[in-house]
Amino acid sequence: MTADLVSPHPLARGVSRPGRVPRRGREKLVEQSPGPGSPVAPLWASLVDVLRAIDGPSSALLATVDGDAVAVHGLTQDDIARVARQSRAAFAARAAGGPDPEHAVDTVELTMGMCHTVIASVPSAGERHLLTVSAQGVSVQVLEAWTRRLADDIHLALTGPA
Repeated sequence: MTADLVSPHPLARGVSRPGRVPRRGREKLVEQSPGPGSPVAPLWASLVDVLRAIDGPSSALLATVDGDAVAVHGLTQDDIARVARQSRAAFAARAAGGPDPEHAVDTVELTMGMCHTVIASVPSAGERHLLTVSAQGVSVQVLEAWTRRLADDIHLALTGPA
């Protein structure tokens, strides 16, 4: 009897620890922050600091729902569009209901082996963003709570106090 090989989680491909060569070759990891005048810049910097402190591979992407990258950490250039597209598809596949999509942050959690991914839908003035954070070496509960809090902070930074 033979078993099919288990393919890695599609959002985990290309995820690499800083200072290591990405699994798919020698592609350079992208580090793109929001512009210096962006209200999201200090929040993104704190996210990157925490991800670098995790003892395991990690990555993050803040993108518009159309797939335009706003900020990137730990992904290759080729992975950015794929992760944005898969994040949008994973979020769209969730069950209907839940928080008001126009005013509240909502999340989807994915786990493959020891790697966890949390995708947060972040409403903002006139546009919605998706924050995708993947990490190994942290529990999914901690990653979800932490990503949700960051998404709430990004929401407030982009829309101002309610």
